[in-house]
Amino acid sequence: MKFVPRIGARRRLAFTLIELLVVIAIIAILIALLLPAVQQAREAARRTQCKNSLKQLGIALHNYHDTFGMFAFGSSMTDGNCGAPLPRRVSGFVPLLPYFDQAPLYNQISGDQFAQMPWDQNYQPYTTTISGLLCPSDAKTADGGAIGKTNYMFCRGDSPWDHNQWAGNGQRGLRGVFTGQGDDHCRAGDNGRQVRIAMITDGTSNTIAMSERIQAKGPSKYVRSGGTALNVGNTMIQTNPADALNQIDPATNEYTGNVGYWAGTRWPDGAPAFTGCTTILGPNKGSFTQNAWDGEDGIYEPSSQHVGGVQALLADGAVRFISENIDTGNTSAAPVPTGPSPYGVWGSLGSISGNEPGTDF
Repeated sequence: MKFVPRIGARRRLAFTLIELLVVIAIIAILIALLLPAVQQAREAARRTQCKNSLKQLGIALHNYHDTFGMFAFGSSMTDGNCGAPLPRRVSGFVPLLPYFDQAPLYNQISGDQFAQMPWDQNYQPYTTTISGLLCPSDAKTADGGAIGKTNYMFCRGDSPWDHNQWAGNGQRGLRGVFTGQGDDHCRAGDNGRQVRIAMITDGTSNTIAMSERIQAKGPSKYVRSGGTALNVGNTMIQTNPADALNQIDPATNEYTGNVGYWAGTRWPDGAPAFTGCTTILGPNKGSFTQNAWDGEDGIYEPSSQHVGGVQALLADGAVRFISENIDTGNTSAAPVPTGPSPYGVWGSLGSISGNEPGTDF
């Protein structure tokens, strides 16, 4: 008996073109909706990791303080008055090494009598990459050669900083937790060189100890690439820090002149251009120096690849995210050696004894 198929009973063997296009469009829409969420989740994880790294540094700072009765210096100054000599410009990370799980590295450096300068690219300990000093949201730079990198900076306070002004920051005052020029745990309170908690009269919860900066990535002039504007001039330092912002094209957010690439490129180097930050113009507002090298007066504002602001470690060990829109007061005012900061809430967070009223931020 011959089988005769019924009309309309044939099976469809494939999608129509219209159906296929609809499915592809739906998949594309779902990917478009999902991808930003994935990116945001990844950045949230990176930001949390960055926060945890700063917390570990906060624990290290306080363990150091418990041991020696003072915080570490921001940058060493050897004058033969105590202990094992340290070369000039060694950063506070060196004495802190044993307090954030880097004791073997510290032992190697101390075993070599701290003899190598922090810019020595042939000294293996200084070329060591320390993951806890790197923000995962920022890409590592090749600038600075083989020396290890960092994103975390010692706060020098609310005045432009010159690492050559060992005795008083050019009469602008020593106002930050890490005003800088100390000998390893031996000169607390001597002209502000190493700070005790008792000296932070504004309160440890109202004072920034450390923050972050983007590692400099040449040859880009984009501000968020971490470069430092050069040859800005004395006006910025002495009378009107806001003039420095004229070095940035507001349309492109790029520096208009020559740029130096120093930020974060040497974790052992205590010069503020490498491992320091200030609280004057506000987060993500750029870095500027008076002349064309890393040793001149400079403004080194915290910066990050996080959206909208930067992470900051307070002197009490807490980590806060600070908006790049924080109040900065009168950035056209000259820096003050004593008293309240002219740079609003942001400036007050940099001074340890400015007698500013506590405020939310």
